[in-house]
Amino acid sequence: MGSRANLGAAEKHPPIPESESSDDNESRDSGISGPRFAGRDDASKDSLARRESPTMPRPRAAIGRRQSTQSLARKKGRQSSEPASSNKEKSGSPLSDITGATSESHSPGGNFEMTPAALEPSMQLISDIPGVSDLKYDIRYFLAYHQQYLTCRHYFLRLHAESFIEHDLLAAAVEYEPLLYAVVGFSAYHYSIRHPNGKLYTFLRYYNRSVSGLLKSLSSGDQHSDAMLLTILQLAAFEEYLGDWVSLVDHHQAAHRMLTELYTPEKINQTPFRREIFMWYSRFDVMAGLLAGNEMILSRDWYMTSERFAIEDEANNPGDLKKKYFSWGIRNRRFAMDMASLIAKASHGYISMEEFTQQNQELAAGLEKLQEYLDSLKDPAHAVMSYPHRVPLGPNDIVDPYVPGGLYDDVLWEVNYCCVDMVGMLMMYKYQTGLFLQQLDPVELQAMSLEQCRFIETMERWPNRPRDSLLPLHSAFGLATLFLPGDEKHTMWCRRTLAKIEQLGYTYPPTFRKRMADLWKLPEVAHWWLPNDEGYPSLIREIREWTNERAAKPRDAFREDLRDLKTMFWRMNVDDSSSHTTSPTTTIATPTTSGPYPDYSPFHTTP
Repeated sequence: MGSRANLGAAEKHPPIPESESSDDNESRDSGISGPRFAGRDDASKDSLARRESPTMPRPRAAIGRRQSTQSLARKKGRQSSEPASSNKEKSGSPLSDITGATSESHSPGGNFEMTPAALEPSMQLISDIPGVSDLKYDIRYFLAYHQQYLTCRHYFLRLHAESFIEHDLLAAAVEYEPLLYAVVGFSAYHYSIRHPNGKLYTFLRYYNRSVSGLLKSLSSGDQHSDAMLLTILQLAAFEEYLGDWVSLVDHHQAAHRMLTELYTPEKINQTPFRREIFMWYSRFDVMAGLLAGNEMILSRDWYMTSERFAIEDEANNPGDLKKKYFSWGIRNRRFAMDMASLIAKASHGYISMEEFTQQNQELAAGLEKLQEYLDSLKDPAHAVMSYPHRVPLGPNDIVDPYVPGGLYDDVLWEVNYCCVDMVGMLMMYKYQTGLFLQQLDPVELQAMSLEQCRFIETMERWPNRPRDSLLPLHSAFGLATLFLPGDEKHTMWCRRTLAKIEQLGYTYPPTFRKRMADLWKLPEVAHWWLPNDEGYPSLIREIREWTNERAAKPRDAFREDLRDLKTMFWRMNVDDSSSHTTSPTTTIATPTTSGPYPDYSPFHTTP
């Protein structure tokens, strides 16, 4: 997580309303107070959004990774500092200095960009959020854009998190400025991705202010709160979109320390709001464990307690689909945690083959129970049996997306995502345990991959699909690409789908691109998915170049394992090795606690 402060005059995009005096800006205190609900007196509880926000320091690293940001600074110049609160009003988009914008699509499979007019949000959507009227126009603009265009799917959460993302998160953001800047930056990122002339500066300036404000709060001893934890999680979500999973580890570890300081497994489940916080956190926990080949950082009782609460909540609210989706999500997380734990213990040599076999049988039984629960969510009455909108299949299609009963309609649309989750989990289980037991079945994995592609293609062709419905499928599809036939037809289909996902804003990490280039024996894929830079947006190019530099030197083995997607590409590691060991082996990779978050931060990890 490097400083993004070093962006500036050459990229004043969009222009920010200046305060009455730039001299006043330079002399203004740069400190940021703690969150409103951190137990302060009434005077200090006033929303930071109603006061002048701090002036950001001139270009210097807010967090640690100076080298990469300095190189960016040489290109961009300096950044001016802006308060978050202002009564100045502007009309139209805050990106008013973008001229010559067009609606030309860079997509090989659809128009993912929009005209500036089409991107314009309705400011009325945020009028009921207390304190929002005192915010500066650009802040309100991107909050409104978040409210109108971003959903739980953009956070890779299921429908149970709808109210949490669209209401609770925004309300909390207005109360704590670092969170406000993080949410606004995330919204500005998605806006910039859709804008034909989107720029890095548009969203990175908000991100940098969020980071600087958060570190200021932590170092000043402000009481830790939900708002601080939400800020860290929002920053982690940002890093994942940028493809910087090394920096994501820093946020994940900071979130872990704060979560265990603030809560116990029982306390985190006492309110729906905090349950959603845990669900959001646990996604990063599971992802880091599965892909780095390590156990989760959080202990198992957190997951078991959350699952118990979810089951009770579902039983007390029969017929509530969102409760069912939450229950599915936490069951899925718990199984993923158990799988990551078993694979980590086996690969590190902590357990014998006999112990592995026994625990693997228990894991297989858990997978069957997970499938049974998913089946209970399905309703044949909402299965799509015919496709009036179907078009003839062409020579480049690799699956039949019009299988009767192969999709659920709008009422149970979320079940389609659950089905993709299930196939992906089954594939990961078969892949990792098969490698360890030397019982890998490529035919079975290929069949699962094709089924996953059928799901994805069917969802993409559904006329009433939600906006950006492909985004939450990035992980499942990334895994499926490893086991598909290697002929030109399947490879090109994968390349086009991967390009679509990146055009929507999700940047696959550099290691994934390099590994796929090796797998397909197409070196150019490491540069861009499609030949001749087809559909390669300039903003995505900038993001990739920047992320490559930032992720080049991870601080420890754990970050290196995550950067290299260790367990995802175990087979390639084994094939490329001259070793004849019977299973994938590795040394211990324990994440260090040093990093961008200050050592003097009063975080304490509970046993």
